[in-house]
Amino acid sequence: MKRFISTALQFGAVSVIILLFSCSITSDSFWKPNTDWGHWRLGHRSDFEFLKKNNFTVTFGGGAPNFESVSREEFEKEMMEAKQFNKTYHDSGYIVLRYLSTSLNGESETPTSEPNNQQIHMLDFYNNHWEDYMDYIGPKPPEDPTTWITIRPDGSFPYYRYAPYGTETGKGFETWGCPNNPYYVRMMEGRIRAQAETGIDGSYVDWTHIPGGTCYCKYCVEAFRNYLKNHLPKDMAEKKYGSTDYDTIELPKEQGDAYWMEFREFRCYTVAQFHYKLRSAAREVNPYFMISGNVFGGFGYGPVAYDAAGNMEMLGEVDDFLYSEIQEYLESAPGKDKRGIKITNSPALKFLAAACSGKPVIEYAIEITPPIFPEPTEKALSAMAQINIAEAFANHCVFREKRQTPEGATQMYQFLARNENNLVGAHLESNIGILASLKQYLADELSFSFSLSRVFADNGIGHIMLVERDLSDLKKLQKLDLIVIPYLPLLSEEIQNRLISYVELGGNLLILGSSGVKNQYDVLYDKVPLLTLLETDTYPKSFMQKSRGEGTVCYIPLTIPESRFLTAVKQKEDVTTFGPAMAEVFPDIPEAYTRGNIHPDLRHFLELTVDSAKSILKGKYSQIKGSPYVEMTVMSNEKQNLKLVHLVNYNVTIDGTVVSPSELNLNVILPENKKVNTLYYSGSLSEMEEIPYKQITENGITMISFSPKLQGIYGLAIISLK
Repeated sequence: MKRFISTALQFGAVSVIILLFSCSITSDSFWKPNTDWGHWRLGHRSDFEFLKKNNFTVTFGGGAPNFESVSREEFEKEMMEAKQFNKTYHDSGYIVLRYLSTSLNGESETPTSEPNNQQIHMLDFYNNHWEDYMDYIGPKPPEDPTTWITIRPDGSFPYYRYAPYGTETGKGFETWGCPNNPYYVRMMEGRIRAQAETGIDGSYVDWTHIPGGTCYCKYCVEAFRNYLKNHLPKDMAEKKYGSTDYDTIELPKEQGDAYWMEFREFRCYTVAQFHYKLRSAAREVNPYFMISGNVFGGFGYGPVAYDAAGNMEMLGEVDDFLYSEIQEYLESAPGKDKRGIKITNSPALKFLAAACSGKPVIEYAIEITPPIFPEPTEKALSAMAQINIAEAFANHCVFREKRQTPEGATQMYQFLARNENNLVGAHLESNIGILASLKQYLADELSFSFSLSRVFADNGIGHIMLVERDLSDLKKLQKLDLIVIPYLPLLSEEIQNRLISYVELGGNLLILGSSGVKNQYDVLYDKVPLLTLLETDTYPKSFMQKSRGEGTVCYIPLTIPESRFLTAVKQKEDVTTFGPAMAEVFPDIPEAYTRGNIHPDLRHFLELTVDSAKSILKGKYSQIKGSPYVEMTVMSNEKQNLKLVHLVNYNVTIDGTVVSPSELNLNVILPENKKVNTLYYSGSLSEMEEIPYKQITENGITMISFSPKLQGIYGLAIISLK
């Protein structure tokens, strides 16, 4: 069968297949991977003894070599070996993923000399071996690979030299193709189609970003102008920029230039479309093929898709799972630092869970081995592994260790495997939702979703995060008793009207600051739709609460100071390639919400928001008390009529010392007309045991109250309902 598909077919729409099936070989001979988060436990080493010992269900398999790195004879040999390898692991029940890089590799004259585009390996392949792979990548294009690279306005290109921590870089370098370049995209479609032929279930595709300060090639110029025609109404462009001639505009180069916000959004859109094209190509071979980009999510600026264009909200709609590098250095690893401050990544993890609508999120965290973690003891490694796994899992994510699995990790994975039947089908649940929107950051506006999530967690109050598309389903919104708008200046009229309907039908809305004063295009409204709830034309200067229909709206005034609540943070000397700390632009960064360094004035307003939430709900919220270091999340497994309660103890120091809380008290809301059948719990990774509880009903609110003992880092309660 001819593998190359015409360009017209490649870019055509392909139906999205949603997979919610167990692992099995189907009648059409394709393997259907189990895509439920509760089933995923990822072991990086595809060694049967290692996988079995740790009860892993997902591993890395054999893939296709890059076309430019082998002869066609060697390629066919490696493809056969990969197919057999992957079949062996499928036959044993494992989901098999594979790494795939989008980079264009090369070698400079010396480790320190500036690379040039003539040094990329793909150029030699283009000149001498392209015809060997035409069945995958089509005829040789008229423009060689030196023209595929993402470029800056001056024509230069970014590059990266990799070296393991503590070692010097060599002559090798990586640069990146432009995802709007049709010839580069065609080559990448051929690469991933070859990957799919090996039988792997999916790829996480590395470097699917657009480097900061790029791309200004002719294809991006054309694509951006077309993007504006399709996404920016001309009346909005006229109001913002006084021009509607999209065919002649220049691409913006820095903050403050015309169309800067739209260029940020366009870059994110480009990456999402690139993922869609790659997955569509792979699904020509395997209709169940899964894809995720390695789209960061951490490294200095958290889930803000400002510079690298990895917009989690867009990718969550396209990708089948998310693969996110979320930590940087030991100081961002969860636990307790030397100051006694809780270090937590849970706000970002909750956001990622919301962004991908419950699909698996793989957290790719810091090294837990030397030299980044000098001379770690087994005690330290085990504790760090456990808290990383616990934090990820409690927030509906999957943890991948990068190098090794110490005994503490093995114990965690074995415990999760024993409880998999209860976990499959479970999703984060709360009656409190905090709305997050990356659109605010792309418009250079502030928002405080992640820091507010941190403050809710510091107060022991269970909550979830929402993204804008969650507001499209009014029936689902009605399951929430409170939606918090943590200062979101940009909100479309459609979203605001949906929030108004939510309140009128009995919901409670808590608004911090002048939210929704602009539409989604960053243009001021003549009349803010949300203000109809407050029965005023402008946001008041003092606290206000109003009833509307069957619900309530509450407004907390917030003045953005000249300082913009920015967090003081020192820039590290060895800045990663993933971008700066963004501390000079936004206050809602990991330095604030992960490491607890929220600006004191901002924290004051966030604490007021939490207090107002308590007042509105009148006790109707799930909460944990007894330790400032323990966080709680709640999940619902509706098919099995279960509630799951996860506890994570962050009182863990870098040397592996774990201090268990002396006393914990939990109150967890139960659904209306439901009673507790049984409550089983384990706080030591041992077998689940039935423990005492009280079921309390007051003012129409039914809760279960219990006091579990947490003897280590992670605790799990399973509440069976009737």
